[in-house]
Amino acid sequence: MESMNPPDGLLKTVAGVAGAAVVGPLVAPFMPVLAGLAVAGLGIFAAGSIIGQVADSVMHKERQEEGDIEDRLPFNG
Repeated sequence: MESMNPPDGLLKTVAGVAGAAVVGPLVAPFMPVLAGLAVAGLGIFAAGSIIGQVADSVMHKERQEEGDIEDRLPFNG
């Protein structure tokens, strides 16, 4: 005689779908907030990168003006 128990995978799948159906509508209003935080984070990262590049170029430019070009050659023996 066959067992009346459902397969293990089916029970987990049904529980997952039911959980998503309950939690999904509750989380949906917060998705724009998460997207906004992601955009703000990318903006802060981009601004920091640009500021860092400008600072590096200014510092590098000041170092280039000092000394002779021959002092900066890589294989100057």
